[in-house]
Amino acid sequence: MRRRTFARSLGAAALFAPFLAKLGQTHAQPRLGRAKYLCLMTSTGSNPALWNGGGPLFNASNAPLQRVADDIVIVSNLNGNGHCATHGSPGGLTGVGYSGSGHTSIDQYVASGLMAAGVRTSIPSLLLGGDPTQESSTFWRGGERLSAIQRPVAAFDAIFAGAPPSTDPTVPDTGAEDRLRRRQSILDLMLGELEQLRGQLGAEERRKLELHAESIRALEMRIAGGGSSTGGEGPTPGSCAAPGGVENGDQVLVDDARCLDLAVTALGCDLTRVACVEFGHHQGCQVRLPGMTGGDWHSNYLHSNQIADLTALEAWLSEQFVLAMEKAKRIPAPDGDGTLFDQTLFVWARTMGDAVAHVDSDMRMVFGGGAGGYLRRAAGGRHVDARGQSHQRGLLNCAAALGVADLSSFGNGTLGGDSRLPLEEVAS
Repeated sequence: MRRRTFARSLGAAALFAPFLAKLGQTHAQPRLGRAKYLCLMTSTGSNPALWNGGGPLFNASNAPLQRVADDIVIVSNLNGNGHCATHGSPGGLTGVGYSGSGHTSIDQYVASGLMAAGVRTSIPSLLLGGDPTQESSTFWRGGERLSAIQRPVAAFDAIFAGAPPSTDPTVPDTGAEDRLRRRQSILDLMLGELEQLRGQLGAEERRKLELHAESIRALEMRIAGGGSSTGGEGPTPGSCAAPGGVENGDQVLVDDARCLDLAVTALGCDLTRVACVEFGHHQGCQVRLPGMTGGDWHSNYLHSNQIADLTALEAWLSEQFVLAMEKAKRIPAPDGDGTLFDQTLFVWARTMGDAVAHVDSDMRMVFGGGAGGYLRRAAGGRHVDARGQSHQRGLLNCAAALGVADLSSFGNGTLGGDSRLPLEEVAS
C-alpha cells in the first residue's frame, strides 16, 4: 500500500471510529433472578426532607426498616421523567405518562411474563387495597385501569374461594360440593351473558369486556382447583387453609394493612406469584392512626406542613413493609425449599416522588427479601444513589428478579440508553 493511501485509510478509520464502535456494541443482558414471588407495596409520594434528614439509609420516617436492614436495598434519585409528578399520573408503576398509550403496570407485565414462561397460578395477579372512596390510577393493563379489591372481607372471599375454612380438618364439610356447584353455575351463567354481549360491542368495549371475563375465568379456576398451581409446584388442593378472623374496619389504612397480610398468605399458599397492595390514595385519604393528628394524608399531612404526623405515618408504612417480610420468614416455601421470604422479592414503590412540590426527579424504592438470591445485600443495609437514572429501570428489577427475560416492551421506549434495563446496582 502506498504511503498516501495508507495515510488516507488511517484518517478514515479515525473519523469513523466512534460510529464503528457503536456498531460493535451490544446492550448488556440483564441478570435474571430466581425469585418465585413478587410482593409489591405502593403508596403516594412524600416530603424528601424527611428522607434526607438522617442520611441516605435510616431516619425517623423509616426507622422500622432497620429491623430488616441486612435484607433491603434503598434506592434514591430515580428520575420519573415527568411521568409520575401529578395526581393520577399513571407512570408510578408503568413508566409511561398521561400522553403515552398502552399503559401496563409492572405487576401485570411480570404476571404476563410468568404466564408466557409456563407458570400458571389460579390468580395471575392479585391487586388489593387503596381507598374505597377514590378511583385508583395505579394498576394498568393494555391502557386500561384495573380496580383493586379494596376491602379485607372481599379480598378474603376472592382469594380463598373454594379453600377450606380454618377449622378442624378432620371434620368433613358436607356442604362443600353443593357450594362448589352453585358457585360454578353462577359463573357459567355470567360468562354466557358476557359472550352474548360481545357481538353487540365495538372493539374498545370488547377489550374491556374480555378483561372482565378473564377475571371471572380466574375465579372459576380458583373455585374448581382449590387454589393450586399447575406444574406440580404448588400445594395440593386443600393443603392451605384460609385464615380466620378477617373483618372490615373503619380506617382505610388499617384495612390496607390487613390486605397486605392476606397478600402474603396468598403467596404462601402459591395461589398467586404476583401480589400488590396500595396504601391510601394520592389525592386524599383520611388518617386516624395512634399517635397522629387526624386529617387528610395529602391536604393536611403533605400540604399543611404537619411534619411530625407525616413522619409518623411514613414510619407506620415502613412498619407494614417490615411486618410483611417478617411474616414471610415464618412461612415455609410452597415447594419446601426454605421459606417464602427466601423466594420472594418485596418492593415498596411510590406513585409520586415529591408529593409536596409535585415533581418526580427523586423517586424512591425499597427492595427486600431473599428474592432467590437476586438482591445485592449488605450487612446494615445498602443505599443506591441512582443519580437520575430512569425510574422505570427500578421497576424492571421486579421483572428481572422473577426471571422475566423480555423487557423490551415495558414502559417508555423513547428514553434511550439503558432505560429498558434493570438497575445493575440492585442485582447481585
